[in-house]
Amino acid sequence: MIIIHRRSFAKFLGMLGLTAAAPALAQGKTVDVSIKNSPKGVFVPATVNISVGDTVTWTNPGAITHTITFDPTKAMTASDVVLPAGATPFDSGDLEEDATFSHTFTTKGTYKYVCKYHEMMGMVGTVVVS
Repeated sequence: MIIIHRRSFAKFLGMLGLTAAAPALAQGKTVDVSIKNSPKGVFVPATVNISVGDTVTWTNPGAITHTITFDPTKAMTASDVVLPAGATPFDSGDLEEDATFSHTFTTKGTYKYVCKYHEMMGMVGTVVVS
């Protein structure tokens, strides 16, 4: 077995005109949110608390189409969707049966979102990023 010290390896790569790749940053955690259809559409859990860099994945296990809408221009009532300063609006598009949508949150703050088809029935959720 050959053992090469990190400094020697970096020097060797430098002589070849190469650089050592930086170590990968630790990935954030993933939190799952499920869409339930009865008695009305709801996000479960309705509120999730995560850290910057974490990902939320929504899953629609049912046959009814839903959306994950973080865009006030697509909501029936714009004030139902709230984004922290600096966050860009986004939307999943239609999520059919067994579809998933994931988003990694990079800005701290409170995000409120809706299903644009069932917002008036109270289908709203919250993501708190710290």
